[in-house]
Amino acid sequence: MASPLFVALYVPVAVWVATGVGLLYAFRRSAPPVVLRLAATFLALWALLATTTLVWVLTHGGWAAVVGLFRHPLALFAPAAAPLWVEGAVGAFLVFALAFVLNQLVGRGFLHLLHPVDRPWPERLTPPSDQTSFHVFPSERPEAFSFTLLEFGGGKFGFHRHEVILMSDGLESRLSAAEVEAVVAHELGHIRGLDSRYLTFLRTLSRMMRWDPLLAYLAYSLTRREEFRADDEAARMTGRPLALARALYKAMASGPEFNGPIPGDAFLGGSGDRGRREAVERIERLVAMSESGRFAEHEGA
Repeated sequence: MASPLFVALYVPVAVWVATGVGLLYAFRRSAPPVVLRLAATFLALWALLATTTLVWVLTHGGWAAVVGLFRHPLALFAPAAAPLWVEGAVGAFLVFALAFVLNQLVGRGFLHLLHPVDRPWPERLTPPSDQTSFHVFPSERPEAFSFTLLEFGGGKFGFHRHEVILMSDGLESRLSAAEVEAVVAHELGHIRGLDSRYLTFLRTLSRMMRWDPLLAYLAYSLTRREEFRADDEAARMTGRPLALARALYKAMASGPEFNGPIPGDAFLGGSGDRGRREAVERIERLVAMSESGRFAEHEGA
């Protein structure tokens, strides 16, 4: 009969599988906060399993242990492996903590290096909370993106969130006022969907762990899903899907890649040919929205 400790070691795997099933179900049916929180839980448990496996392999002889674990996977759940699970949990926590710190440092680095200038909030958009700001930074690269910073002072636990929307003047100069409004609405859709908190963090984690195909695929799938959803949010907020379609086209057709301190894939959702293909798909969706008649009264405004 299996010992209680032996059974308890299966709990993280059972919860991980259940979370994965829930994530698959929620991916197409649920609001982004639900999906992104499930994804974060799924990745936390995956990191626990992966780091515990790595610790087990390192303490049992390296590559020979990989073969042994492949032949006898239940060895990882033996009572004697309990201390390794503790070490794996510490390792997983450190990986996530490092990704969080790096994500915050990158955001603060953007504000320090890009020298952004405050811009007034677009008139037709409902003003967000005082904790959301819109800035333009000098760069020829046509780009826009958003992220969340934790700031000390105020809030329930002594800190508050600062939501930041950044747009390059290279993009702003190419856009009409309605198109700027549409881009800001798109980024606000990311913020309201908690993408600037969870998805930005998951993408940072994915870049840190390039060797992990599961994490890379999950980050890509969530990014693609949230770009389409933020487009829908922008169309709903502004009533002008064609304005966002034109902004995407201008960003996509701006020519070769520009040099600079930021990746040229935030607003387009991806870099290179893949990003352009997905931008074309997004433009086609936005044009179809406009032609549906739901937004006809606003497009000429």
